[in-house]
Amino acid sequence: MDREAMSNEENYAFDIAGYLHVPGVLTRGAVAALNKAIDEAGRFDGLLGGTSPGRGLFRDLLVHPQLVWYLNQIIGFGFRLDREPEILCDETCDISAPLVGGNEPRNPGRAYYYQNGRRYCQAVRVIWALCDVNEGDGGFVMVPYTHKANVETPEDVATGKDDMGLTFQPVLKAGDLFLVAGSALQGMRAWQGKDPQRLLSHEYVGRGVISSAGTGPKVEEDPSPQWHLEMTAEQRASLYKPGYASTTPPPTNVTDGKTVKLDASRKVFHPSIYKLDPDSGIDFKEFYFWDLNGYLILRGVMDEDWLAAANEAVDKFEDRIVVGRELSGGSKSLAGTGRPTLGGLLELPEPYNEPFCRMMAHPVIEHRLNWMGASGGRTGGPTAFCSVQGSSGHSLHNNGEPLHLHMGYGFQNGRSYHQAVTATWQLRDVAPRLGGFACVPGTHKAFYPMPPGIRTCNDDMGLVKQLVMKAGDVAFFADGALTHGATAWKNPIPRRGILIKYSSRNFNRSGGEMVQPWNRWGDLVEGMSDAQLAVMRGPDRDAREHNVPRLEVADGEVTVSYERGSTLYSGEAPTRPVVDEMKERTEEEGQGV
Repeated sequence: MDREAMSNEENYAFDIAGYLHVPGVLTRGAVAALNKAIDEAGRFDGLLGGTSPGRGLFRDLLVHPQLVWYLNQIIGFGFRLDREPEILCDETCDISAPLVGGNEPRNPGRAYYYQNGRRYCQAVRVIWALCDVNEGDGGFVMVPYTHKANVETPEDVATGKDDMGLTFQPVLKAGDLFLVAGSALQGMRAWQGKDPQRLLSHEYVGRGVISSAGTGPKVEEDPSPQWHLEMTAEQRASLYKPGYASTTPPPTNVTDGKTVKLDASRKVFHPSIYKLDPDSGIDFKEFYFWDLNGYLILRGVMDEDWLAAANEAVDKFEDRIVVGRELSGGSKSLAGTGRPTLGGLLELPEPYNEPFCRMMAHPVIEHRLNWMGASGGRTGGPTAFCSVQGSSGHSLHNNGEPLHLHMGYGFQNGRSYHQAVTATWQLRDVAPRLGGFACVPGTHKAFYPMPPGIRTCNDDMGLVKQLVMKAGDVAFFADGALTHGATAWKNPIPRRGILIKYSSRNFNRSGGEMVQPWNRWGDLVEGMSDAQLAVMRGPDRDAREHNVPRLEVADGEVTVSYERGSTLYSGEAPTRPVVDEMKERTEEEGQGV
């Protein structure tokens, strides 16, 4: 490779989706030679050994330069092969078996880690495509984003009974390299392709990972010394040596605090202080989908009469629609005219405000908001998005990286902590490829910056998803953490989406008059210096490192800076010394202004 490191685009794709597709790594000649070697061998196993002339091809593939280059950066130096290569096809795989992985319960030996700018993916499945795999062919499948999942996989998703639209079957060309995080939910489905299926799979792990035993003769030996026989089986359990067939998986001691008993099944015993709460009122599949993707769609919340009334109200006051600025951010694919919106929907005269008042504190909406981020959220009210054919899209924004606390996402102790959530009520159908809300699922847990191609959608790497919805549906999305925006509206029927933004009880996103120190504290701040007034302000919109006013220290002196960056500010954020504003206010009050 002629690069020192993976590009941000490659890091971003693997970090978000849990896989990386590298096309055309093997030449046609190399693919043909490998297939010929498999055909001549007449079997799908033992590819690295034996006396077959093709043995060298498979051994060389173990350390293919491009593969080694990627694995050094994804797993880390010292990675190693965990088990013999295998051909993935219906003959070698149980296609009826549930998908495995999903990161919960977590297996540290296969998990994905990121800290202090370093990534360690402890297990990676490497797939070499030795045949073309077209859309709908089946075979190897996975569920993106699950390598960082916090919630156990619902059984229906693992079995495919109800995959909730989450299962992804990669489209590959012969010679492609496909890398999948070991903790991602993955498995095999029945092959539907016209030609025979042939995917060569290797599993690589980190240097010290204990996962499986080898196949050498010494693996079958018992390394236990004679004196172990004088101890109980439970006492011997923790004295095992790894790497042997008899200790892989290792012995399991089941405990209750009073007794220790060896479990012959050797299943992992790892007690938790938490159990699923059947009385929480939370739909488990919804919670799983939300944590995985950062968005959630509720189908058919509005009935026909409600939809008719809401659309009639928007049509009635279309003369109040304001066409805002063009929001494509210089993108070619998102370019168009400015975005039309209609605000003040709760203030419309009766009965036209009624369909929008019904959206406030609606039981199914309020309940989701509570488990998504806790009670106490607030909103400024609904706004109608009324894009017409030719209206621009909105360049994608937010990402979870860099972390923005008052708009971020967290998960702890079985609870979702989204600090900003938007509910979008659909008054009309949102058809595929005709524009509307779009996002990059999984980005509420991003560890890498958003690439420019994602922001503009000019090169979205297949990660951007435009949500397809029906009139009456409601879509929630993690407003601040999830990468989101809109694609250009290409539908001749105008868009009718009602957006209601909710902020958590914990952070302020919108400024307000109580930001001002004299409103918050009254006479207490009279006579304070500008630096002192800066720390006496109320909660304001957080603009990351470009907050104003902000205190800076140089040569032992504290100064106040009002220099702004490009981040959005509330209207109350000052552009000049606060002490001057306070003086002017005092003078105006003294003059009775």
